[in-house]
Amino acid sequence: SLSDVDEFDIKSGDMIVQRSATSDGRNRIKINGVSATVAQLKSIGDKLIDFHGPHDHQLLLAENMHLKILDALTDFGNLTNEYAVLFKEYSEIQRKITDLQELAQSRERDLDLLTHHVKELEQVPLNDEHLKEIECDRIKINNAEKLFENISQAVAMLEDDEISLESLLSRAARPLQNLASIDEKASALLDELSALQDSAGNLITGLRDYAESLAFDPDHAQKVNEEFDAYHAIQKKYGPTLEQAKTFYEEARRKLSLLNDFEHNAETLQEDLRAKEAELTKLAKSITQKRKKTAELLKKTIEQELKELGFKVVSFEARLEKKALSTDGADHAVFYITTNAGESLKPLAEIVSSGEAARIMLAVKRALMKVDPVPVLIFDEIDAQIGGRLGTVIGTKLKEISGYRQVILITHLPQIAAFADTHIKISKAVNAGRTRVVIEPLEKKADIVQELAHMMSGDKMTTMALKHAEELLHNAKETA
Repeated sequence: SLSDVDEFDIKSGDMIVQRSATSDGRNRIKINGVSATVAQLKSIGDKLIDFHGPHDHQLLLAENMHLKILDALTDFGNLTNEYAVLFKEYSEIQRKITDLQELAQSRERDLDLLTHHVKELEQVPLNDEHLKEIECDRIKINNAEKLFENISQAVAMLEDDEISLESLLSRAARPLQNLASIDEKASALLDELSALQDSAGNLITGLRDYAESLAFDPDHAQKVNEEFDAYHAIQKKYGPTLEQAKTFYEEARRKLSLLNDFEHNAETLQEDLRAKEAELTKLAKSITQKRKKTAELLKKTIEQELKELGFKVVSFEARLEKKALSTDGADHAVFYITTNAGESLKPLAEIVSSGEAARIMLAVKRALMKVDPVPVLIFDEIDAQIGGRLGTVIGTKLKEISGYRQVILITHLPQIAAFADTHIKISKAVNAGRTRVVIEPLEKKADIVQELAHMMSGDKMTTMALKHAEELLHNAKETA
């Protein structure tokens, strides 16, 4: 896996993945220049490279991927989108039922408590304007005696017979009238005096009205103080702001309504759930039917591929097992296979023979190469336990897959290696007391032929081996 390699640079489309080791032994990982974790690297690696070795078949041997493989081959039209929308609605109803059931467990206790909360919060209007009015009234009531004393003094001074404001203004009226009769410009002054007389009258009337409003009403005073105390208690218990208390009140009323009408609400939700479940089940059946058709097609394709790869007896099935409704329908898919006469089919994941496993993976990849999302396929020991004739067949299959994906193959079989577009020789060498792996690209045809010959005859090179190697290379190019 990518997380096991010390240093590398990989470019895939617009993404560049880099990993290097620092001087203190720590790993430095960057994706498009941004630091990333090993976990993130592994997640990306699983999507970039599919490694097929004797014990690591990754995606295709994971049962949770089998349904995704079937779906990738299936044309559902808009069916799965409709199902997804409906399943989301179905899940939301389930959530509401769960909430209601949780409330029901403590229904009687919660009913009493919520009723108390609602009653307590309904004592007064939960708005700041009314609270301000109550605060003003309370101040007037608690200071009524002082207010009455001051207003009485003000009225007495303004209405004094000798120096009252109205009397003084009246005395000034006649001289101003005489002044205006002589000089018309003084008429404006007379108008101002008249306005002052009106204002003085209004002021005295207002003062008398205010004095009357200060008359003490025990019932009103009690009501104001009770409302003020109620506001204080509400703010302390549910606030500190009235807005917070109002939010609590609205939620309490909602829950109370839900509990008071518990049976009706529960039945309504159950009816909605049953209706959605019926719709989902119908859609899920349609999805299952399409998957079954794809499973039959996949069975024929893979069985044919495996027979071409040397399996004389082979049977493959993509079995659909029923499960509860979920996000992807009501099916669980498992791939089953047998390669021996008289043996029952077993889950693909239980196959342990490296030779069989590698070829089965190749057959599956061949069948799925147009839809498999992983861009790079690495095959290790795909030539295990097979001969030269099958090597040519496998080489042909790999060549076909390479038209859709990048294929990297590690092999000891020249019949397979001959089909490659690029040949790389891997060997070990000891340098300064340390063993190193040497990777050598083979670009010349002569070098490729020589290495193929070595794979056939070992260290002892023969003319026949070289001739056979050249024929292998020629035939592979012709077949491709």
